[in-house]
Parts: sequence; structure tokens; C-alpha cells
Amino acid sequence: SSGINAEYGERLPEGIGSCSRLKVLRISSNRLTSLPVSLSSLSFLETLDVHNNKLNHLPDCVCELTGLIELHVGDNEISYLNENISGMTKLQTLKANSNGLQCLPNFIDSIRNLRYLHIRNNNIRTLPETMNDLQHLQVFDAKNNPIHFPPREVWERGLSAIKAYFEEIKRSGSSRSSRLKITVLGAEGSGKTSFIHCLTRDCVPENGAPTIGIEVTRWIPVEDPNMAFILWDHSGNPLYDSTHQFFFSPGSLVFLVVNLSQYQYDNPASYHACVGKFVKMLRHFGGESVIQIVGTHGDVSNINDISNKSDEIIRNIQADVNAKTKDFDQRISTAREMVELFKRYQKSHNHSEVAPYTSPSPLCPSASEDPVSDVVESIRKVKVNQPKFLSNVPKVCGKQDMTGIKDFRRILFKLTQDKKRYPTVELFLPKSWLELEQDVKTLKEEAPVPVIPVQTLIDIAQKKDPHFKDKDIMEALLYLHMTGEVLHFVGVPGLRDYVFVSPTWLIDVIKCVINPSLKYTLQPGSRSRMDKAQLSLLWDSFNMDEDQLSLLQTLASAFGLWYPEGDGYVIPTLMRQSSMEDAITNVDTIKKIDPESEHMQVSYHTLPNNYYQIIMKFVFPAEMPEGLFGRIAVKCRRHASSYIYHSSMCLAAERHGVSITCVNTSNATGESCLTLCSRGIKDKLLPMWRMLLAFLNEVEELLSQWQGLLFYRYLVCPHCFLASEAAPFHFLGEWYKASMTRLPEIVKIACPVARGAVRVHLKLLYPPKNAHIMPTQVSESEVQVVASTNAEHWILLAKLLGISENEFSKFSESTGGTESQATAMLQYWVEQRKENATSEELQNAVKILNKMTDGEDTERSETICRPPPSSSSDQVVQL
Repeated sequence: SSGINAEYGERLPEGIGSCSRLKVLRISSNRLTSLPVSLSSLSFLETLDVHNNKLNHLPDCVCELTGLIELHVGDNEISYLNENISGMTKLQTLKANSNGLQCLPNFIDSIRNLRYLHIRNNNIRTLPETMNDLQHLQVFDAKNNPIHFPPREVWERGLSAIKAYFEEIKRSGSSRSSRLKITVLGAEGSGKTSFIHCLTRDCVPENGAPTIGIEVTRWIPVEDPNMAFILWDHSGNPLYDSTHQFFFSPGSLVFLVVNLSQYQYDNPASYHACVGKFVKMLRHFGGESVIQIVGTHGDVSNINDISNKSDEIIRNIQADVNAKTKDFDQRISTAREMVELFKRYQKSHNHSEVAPYTSPSPLCPSASEDPVSDVVESIRKVKVNQPKFLSNVPKVCGKQDMTGIKDFRRILFKLTQDKKRYPTVELFLPKSWLELEQDVKTLKEEAPVPVIPVQTLIDIAQKKDPHFKDKDIMEALLYLHMTGEVLHFVGVPGLRDYVFVSPTWLIDVIKCVINPSLKYTLQPGSRSRMDKAQLSLLWDSFNMDEDQLSLLQTLASAFGLWYPEGDGYVIPTLMRQSSMEDAITNVDTIKKIDPESEHMQVSYHTLPNNYYQIIMKFVFPAEMPEGLFGRIAVKCRRHASSYIYHSSMCLAAERHGVSITCVNTSNATGESCLTLCSRGIKDKLLPMWRMLLAFLNEVEELLSQWQGLLFYRYLVCPHCFLASEAAPFHFLGEWYKASMTRLPEIVKIACPVARGAVRVHLKLLYPPKNAHIMPTQVSESEVQVVASTNAEHWILLAKLLGISENEFSKFSESTGGTESQATAMLQYWVEQRKENATSEELQNAVKILNKMTDGEDTERSETICRPPPSSSSDQVVQL
């Protein structure tokens, strides 16, 4: 026989060895605890699948199958790979997921033909350098392992990054680096700053002024002078909740400080304010942080109260963890059930009609070739990225003594020495990485404004070491960001091209704008608007010139802290909390669910007959991340002609006769909802989709920055709200990402709620084939970036944009320098082109300009730059 698929229970018969010509043997999902010795006689066997059994080791009889090409041993109880596996030189695929493997052995390079190596969901902490010798390895999957060597930011980026890291160590050597970033969180008045002062200086501070923004302290303890701690003290003022995420790092240690004298026992609101909201914040961010609760003010509390409060905090956290774990497992189970439902539906129904509960969705084959993996993997990813909690609450006292501080130091040092619990403290890094860190420190001292283009840093590093590759420099920057030595926001468009070599400088700049005292100085009717003169005045102490100020304004816009409006900026973070009544009054698509309710929703009943309406919902089982709605408003502003209304919970925009409403609401079950509603007359369906897609892509990009955030997408049935259904049906899935070209020409979806067995046409659920994203209007921040980076060739750029010599000659007379001239020219172009001044057109012109100035398009450059031909009358510029 060429293959066997069988169920054998707990034992595989010895007689299996007599099947000498067998090529494929699949005996997965049994209860096998061992394999017969006769298995080694199957000399022709090429594929062996024993996954999902009870094997606690890899038997010698398997390792003797030297002709084996594929070996599947996942979902067993194997903790170590048998060293005899090194003789399986023909093996190309090894799958050992979900076992409990403690390491990947050094002899892995002996399996020289290995192409696919899957070891996810194990307990592997280090990868061997011999992996670099696996010349044929194409796929390496090590997700969900506590790997600390190479550093996390390396191995998570895939096989090529791992190999590059080992090559760099081999080339430049390695050095020991012992440091740890500690994030300190807690409510106002919890004693975070005093606690850090006691911990690092061994004395009680003279005053306890509240922290504004973030304070960074570098501490080298006398107990271990080779160890460095970088403590980031985050303000407890709720105003800063929306900016904390920018300064979190994956895998960091978190001190969550709780004032035990203020914490109220058996009070859910007190638990949320002191502990719960910070736990959710870290959950949303993901990154597998380790959280240590620290109790303060024990000297002013009853000892029994302290013990009861500490125990309750740990109980609440543990109950929360158990509930989340159960919820994740239930959602994975539900996803599998939905796939089975879809399969049954497809067998019993016409393929031109799609199941309502599974389509449009990522479970539909038109949107995903492996629906189970897509859904389950997304939930598992969120589950794995959840923070870990330490099960004790050390107490430190407050104002007058140092009780508990010495004990806490011992806890801290013990924690950092525990490699299983916290493996990232001591690492051996390429020497070139540490030399790059010295370059960063030099730039920090010398640069007038410590914001350096990444390319400048690369040039400096490669001037000293020409063999230091670009991608290795980027890996080093990621490590320095993780430890808090620099800030490099690779996940934020507009910021990934810059490095903040002095994190405290950026923090101080942001403090000037996001400041509790400033919030109350803005005019009530200003929508938290600040003009450029005010902003320049706030930043005056930083001694920045005009170009540097423009750059910083651009970077702050990329953060999502504000959007330009007129001659100033709107800062959503500083907006006062708006009332529901105000939103209902100003936006006609908003209404209350009922007069007594505290919740509101998008209205389904005010749509004229000649209108279409598309409603998309993002539903968050827990609260939506702090500050997300404000950042959405900032990012989406460039896609709208204007914001008709904008408050802390609602915005309404329009463009080309299409209106779109974005609302942040909650429902009676405690879920947060982000609803986007696009509305227009029926012949505006294409512009409706284009504007909605533009908004949705901005939302998706922002949501991707929270690795631990769980959310679901729904589409409200368009026929339900036309029929005034009280509870419209919600279709599931990533509907707008699917491609219409992969579906039949005419497909309708059954709605189980709408009267009359309504079938909904896909044009109201999926974007039409030509519904590419609406061209983006040029933002002021983009004008500033383009002007700054292309100032030297701004006249050439003006010609490429269609501006005549007579028009741009007036900008040449400006005395503000080439960047000011370039900015004035681009602002003029935007004013003249109005809504037709798109980002795509500007970027295309910049690409052509770059080719011309780099000498790649010499013919076009000479044509455009050639002096214009003269005539008997006036000279005429020809492009």
C-alpha cells in the first residue's frame, strides 16, 4: 500500500513493520503513548503523521527512518528532540507545534535539507546559531515561544532577520548587555514618583508634585553596577491616557502602583480607577508585558485593611484573566462551528446564494482560502499577547520612612535573574549594535533638535563600519526602542523615517500641548483649537528654527494628536466631553435608543427613498482604547472636504455630495461600538464606497497598532433599516476587504430578519470592482514634509505640478529660504487645485522628481529644465 490513514487507540500493532513498501502513514488523533520498534523497518516511508497523540519523546525507531521527507509530531508531550534525528538528512518538513519543547538543539543543522520548520506554541527560549547553516530553510514558524535569543524584535520579523542577526554576531562579535525598561503606571496620587525616588535614591523625596506627561529615570543599582534600569513614570492624569500607548514597549516590566489608603474595598469603581483601566490599557497594547502590583501608603492604613485590599486586587485580576481565557477559547470554538455551518449550507443550497451567518466574512472561501486558520489565528494572537501578572502585592510605605523598599529591591533583582519568567534582561548582542548606541548618544549631545532621519543614522554608522547593513541597523534601532534608549515608531506612518535620539526631549515637547492647565485656557467654543502662533509660543523655549518647528508639527500630526484647520490646529485630546444631546441636535443620523437610555446609536429610520446608506460597525467586547476616536478624527480629516460637526464622541464629514458619520457609542451589555455610516443619493453609490473605504482603511491601520485588541466587524443589513426593523440584522466579517472578482457575477445574501425573505444585493455589501479608495486630499503636514525634503529642487517640482513660470516667480522672491519658498509654492498649488489637489498627484510628481535628480530620467530633466523657447513676443514656458 502507498498510504495508511487509521485509528488505533493507544497502541500501534507491531505488525506495521511488515508493510515494507508503505510510503505514507497517518496515525494522528489517537491516544498513542509509544510507537513499535518495527516502525524502523519501513524503509520506503516518506511521510509520517503522528500529531495529536500522547508521545512524551521522539522514539529512536522514528529517527531511524532516514528516508523520511515529512514528519508531523505536533500536539504531543515531547520536551526534547532526540539527538538521533540528526541522521534524517532527507527530511524537508518538521512540524513539532504545541509540545512543550524546551529548546531547539544545536545539531539542527545536521538536517541539511530541512525546508519547513514549525515549532510554534512551545517553551523554547533560545535559538541555536547553527540555524544559519540550514541553507535550504524557507519557512520558520516559532510563534508563541518565550524566545529571548535572538531578541524578540528580531525573531518576530522572520527567518531572514534571524539569519541576519546571527551573521552580524559572527561578523562583529558579541557583547553582554544587561538592562531593562520598566513602565510605571497608576492613578493620580498613587505615589509613583515618590516610590521611584525611594527605589533609585534610597531616600524619601522632599515634595510630591504630580508628574506631567512622563518622567524618565535611569538607575544603575549599587548591588549590580553592570545592570541598568530605565524607569518610565507615566502621569496618572486621565488626560494622558490616550498618549501612553506610544511609549509602551513589548515585553517590558510594568509596576502598577496602587495607593492602598485610597483604594476602596469591595468597590468595583475603585478597582477600575486604580487597577482595572490600566490592565485594559496594557491588554489593548499587547506585547506580553509582565505586571507587578505595588502597594503604597501602607503606613497610613490599617494592617488588616491592607491585607484584605491586596488579596481582593489579586482575586479580581485572576478572575479577569480566567474570564478572558474562557472568552478566547469560546470564540475559537464558535469560529470552528461557523465554518462547519458554512460547509453544511453550501452542500444544501444553491451556490449563487450565500449563507447569512457566514458571508460576507473571513470564513467565506471567497475571502479566505483557509478560513479556520484566519479566524482562530487572529484570536490566538490576541490571547498570546495578553500581559502576565505576578501573584503578590509587595507593600512599600510612604512619606516618612523607607519600609518595604529594601524588600522590594530584593524582589526586583530576583525577578530579573529569573530567566524563565523574564528572559530579556541579559542578552548577548552584536558589538555593532552597541557601537550604534554610542553614535546615538553622541547625536543626543550634539544635535540642536534630537530628531534624526533614519537615513542620516545609517550613513553615520556605515561610514564607521561599511559592512553594517541597513536591515541590521534597523534591527538595532528596534532593540534600542524596546529598552527605552531611543524612540523609533516603525508602526506609525510619518514617524518611521525618524529617530528620536532623546526620548525625554519629545516628551517635553508633547507636554507643552497635552497639558492639564492648557485644557482650561482654551475657549469653550473653540473645539480645542490652537492657532500656529500659540503653538510656536508654547515651543519657544526649545529654540527651534522655522524648519524644525515645521518638522515637529508634521510629526505631531502623524501621532494623531491634532489636525490642521484654517491657520491653526484642532486637538481632540483637549476636547471637553460632549453630551449626547449635543450630538443628537447636530447630526441627523444619531438618536437615542429610548428616552431613558444612556446609550445612542445610528438612526435607521430617517433615510429618503432615493438614498442609499451603508453602516459599518466595529464592536469591542471590552472598552475601546483611550484616545482612539480622537486619532481617527485626525487621520480621516484629509479624506473630507470639511468636518460639519466634531465632538469627543461624534464627527460628521462630507465630500463630493456624500456624507459620512463616525460615532463612538456603547451598548447595554458594556461593549464599545465604533459606527461609520456613509450616506448619499443612489447615483452616488461609487463615491459613497470610496469615502467609506478611505475612512475604514485609516481605522484599520490605527487598530493594527494595538496587538492585544479584540474586535469584530459587522455590516448592518440595508434592507432592515429601510423596513424600520427595531433590531436590524448584522452581517459578520471583513466584508469590505473581499474582492468582488472572486464571487459570481450575481450574488445575493439572505437576511433572516427583513420581511418577505429579502435577498440583499452585494453592491450594498461589497465595494464595486472600481471602488478604489477616493484620492486623498493633500494635508498641511504632507505639504511641510514634501517642502522640507525637496526644497533644493522646488522649482522643478512646481513645473511638474503644472505651475507656470509667471506663477512661481513670485515665490522665488521670498527671502525665507528654499524651504519657505517650496512651502509657499505648494500651498498655492493646493489653493488653486482645491479638492483636486490629491496626495497621489503630489507623490507621483515627487517620484518623477527623484528620478530626474538622481539621473535616472535625464531626458525628461533636460526637457523640463531647458530654457523656454523665445518668440518675437513673450517667452512661453512649455512642459
